Amino acid sequence: MNTNTFATRSEAIASITDAIEAGGAVTDAATEYDLDAIADELVALHSEETPEGATIASSVHFSIDADEDAFWATVEAHELTA
Repeated sequence: MNTNTFATRSEAIASITDAIEAGGAVTDAATEYDLDAIADELVALHSEETPEGATIASSVHFSIDADEDAFWATVEAHELTA
């Protein structure tokens, strides 16, 4: 998985969902995987700060920083079992 940046965490989760469903074997990733747990491991929050330590709101963004093997290992680890 390439590193992508997103304006919101929800957009990053949607990208994870799209990747899981892209192969066609999974049609509803939300029912088969714990997407929040996957995002907790893969989605990183980034921002810049002023010299005083305040977050610059316009710099806030999220990214998925995982290679393909790490991405799919994380997805597999959070498969929901019946």
